[in-house]
Amino acid sequence: MATQWKYIQQGQAMGPVSEDQLKALLASGSLSWEDLVWREGMPDWATARLAPGLSQGPAPIALDLPPVPAAPQNPFSPPRAALLEALGGGAPGDGVAAEVVEVLRQTKPWARLLGVLGFVGIGFMLLASVAMLAMGSFARGGMPAGLGVGMMLLYLVMAGLQFPAALFLNRYASRIGDLVANPSQGDLQAALAAQKAFWRYVGILTLLFVCLYLAGIAIAIVVATVFRAGH
Repeated sequence: MATQWKYIQQGQAMGPVSEDQLKALLASGSLSWEDLVWREGMPDWATARLAPGLSQGPAPIALDLPPVPAAPQNPFSPPRAALLEALGGGAPGDGVAAEVVEVLRQTKPWARLLGVLGFVGIGFMLLASVAMLAMGSFARGGMPAGLGVGMMLLYLVMAGLQFPAALFLNRYASRIGDLVANPSQGDLQAALAAQKAFWRYVGILTLLFVCLYLAGIAIAIVVATVFRAGH
């Protein structure tokens, strides 16, 4: 397989391109000899004039770059250079820092567990709704039929409210799996978007219940006041 090169141009990681294509860019002036390049086997990014295997241009000019901080590296992506850290951090190209991937990887089992338990709970609620309907339909001198139907509807509403939360959690876990398998900015954004959807739904649901709770308190106060006034 021909050697593949990556290069930095205007603060963006480009490539990979073949060695002949890289040399053509240097020869045409589209790529400067002072631009950073990298290929597999190099310990870090280097200017094109100092990169092994490329035709040397004019005398090398030393670059006063800040030291590269020690950090775990993704073995499947090029090492991070100090210039890239200064331009916004993260791995070159479309990669994601290994530390971020590891944190999300550890989050995935818990998100999956809660998502699966959410669907299990929904299943139990559906079974309970059927049981309530049956008890209301066949009970003799026990639970009124109307109460059985009401309990069935209550369980169905509870299952319906829980379904989106369980769905968003499982989707979040799946997006983390995609990110771990192929770390990229697109997969990271998809995982964070799934997480945002879950928390947005939980926030809206919480506000709804708070409003219902306050409305219940207000109604209870009004009823109590009217009852006392009537007596």
